[in-house]
Amino acid sequence: MCLWHLGRLSEFRHPHILCGWYLRLRLSCDRRRACRNVIAYCRVTQPMSEQIGERLMKRFVSVEAVNLRSIPSTENNTPIGSMTLGQEVEDLGGAPAGWHHVRTKMGGLTVEGYSVDGLADSKFKWAPTAKQPTLRPLDTPAREALVAAAVEQWLRFDKGRGKETVEPYSTYIHEMWKALKRNLTGKDTGYPWSAVAISLMVSNAAKTIPEFQAFKRSVGHAAYMWDAIKKRASEDRSAPFWGVRITEEKPQVGDIVGSWRDKPYTFDQYLAASKNPEAPSHSDIIVAVGTEVALAIGGNVSQSVFVTGYQLTADGNIAKNQRFLKGKLVGEAIVLMKNRID
Repeated sequence: MCLWHLGRLSEFRHPHILCGWYLRLRLSCDRRRACRNVIAYCRVTQPMSEQIGERLMKRFVSVEAVNLRSIPSTENNTPIGSMTLGQEVEDLGGAPAGWHHVRTKMGGLTVEGYSVDGLADSKFKWAPTAKQPTLRPLDTPAREALVAAAVEQWLRFDKGRGKETVEPYSTYIHEMWKALKRNLTGKDTGYPWSAVAISLMVSNAAKTIPEFQAFKRSVGHAAYMWDAIKKRASEDRSAPFWGVRITEEKPQVGDIVGSWRDKPYTFDQYLAASKNPEAPSHSDIIVAVGTEVALAIGGNVSQSVFVTGYQLTADGNIAKNQRFLKGKLVGEAIVLMKNRID
């Protein structure tokens, strides 16, 4: 059998075995280009082994903050420091139940310690005692690029504390608008900037993942929600996102969840529309997924770039997450924009 059919070589866990197979099968392989690729692969067996090991150990913080401690205990133990959403860590293994033994960087230094493996957040009223996993495994490069772009803006806005009308945050919002050729700042509060924030995040992800350049950037969420729904309907495989109903597929990091806002506008209405309906809407980029809560980052939420918790159903899908104002329904999740980039 030709090694060409073994699939993604970089995901093979024992490259030294792969090289042995190559030597035995080399003469019978009729895919010369594939063989040359394998030769190059074998030449870097040791570095590749190390890369695979690093990939298996790499994790990202999947809660807004979690303490790093010197021992696996919360008693009589002052934290070494706090790890933040999206922070990269190495899972060293060997920790007692309920803990992770990790290595990461803090203040420019490499530190090692322990973090709990789950944290409850009382602000999620539907699941005040449910523990959100504190670490998550590495996902695809495209998904990680979009998560990193969203987290970057959240950190830039001081983890949701930087308000739109205050400097330097007002100027940061001006940069978002400028990318879409609008001369506005955060002080122009009559112009919602949530869609331009998402557009900027996807554009930043496109710097490393060019396929994101096909994203339909816009000053309104409806443009790219409609585009993703229509691209899925036409099976456009060049599209970076396909819009599906929230009941169809489970959320993953790097997906985008979209909702109608103020006035109901359903998934079916988007699907039937022949052009961008320009319906009032909102969207957030999913950056962590637990058993009952998915965390997502969006702009113009609480006048900042903010982390929102989305309730999940018992099956792990995005729930409707209805929002009410003075007893009136003013918003509801309707579409999950699935990240299709491999």
